[in-house]
Amino acid sequence: MRGKSDRSGTRARYLRAIWSLTENSDAPVTVTGLAGALRFVPGSVSEQVKRLAEDGLVNHERYKSISLTPTGRLESMRAVRTNRILRCFLHDVLDLPWSELAANADALEASSSPRFLQRIEASLDQPTHDPYGQPIPTPDGRIETPTDIPLRELARPRWAPVKITRIADAPLETLVFLDERHLRPGTWLDIQACTAEVDIIEVRSAEWHGTLLPAGAGVLHASLHDEATG
Repeated sequence: MRGKSDRSGTRARYLRAIWSLTENSDAPVTVTGLAGALRFVPGSVSEQVKRLAEDGLVNHERYKSISLTPTGRLESMRAVRTNRILRCFLHDVLDLPWSELAANADALEASSSPRFLQRIEASLDQPTHDPYGQPIPTPDGRIETPTDIPLRELARPRWAPVKITRIADAPLETLVFLDERHLRPGTWLDIQACTAEVDIIEVRSAEWHGTLLPAGAGVLHASLHDEATG
């Protein structure tokens, strides 16, 4: 492996994105899917994936899926850990807007030293989850496997009471949309499928009643509750 430094954070961002895609779906990770998650053009993503493969961090053959090697998985877990601890710091200490935590953590990640992260983690009393409800990996790369369910899989023709447990990685505009409607971990909702063909969900909570299109519903995870929210 080349072992070159990555002060720009590009490699860490790619590894986190690959992990995130596998964390939230069983579908194979492709260059096209990775480009969509990163919001880059497929050509540039393909070149970076080639570099990751040369560094021994991913397995990838042209036109086939991308998977993390054991070394790549450990490095991705370290990147995920750093990013999610930074989100906690930005939320708990700096009180940044909830929807802006992910973007600002991305910007800080490349310049955050291990010592800096240790001090943050200690000051926050060793957080286990970030403000989006995502589990924080341990230093040796272990991570809790969530037992919640994507919101769209819980929607039925009749109203069902659920509680939001976490928000998967999402673009800023999606986070802003959810934040403005108070759709955060811990929020109780009633949900109902609008159609059988499209992932459109009607939602009613104490603070909002409306519909969620796939972009919003697709990143929400929840658990069923027997008690209605009212």
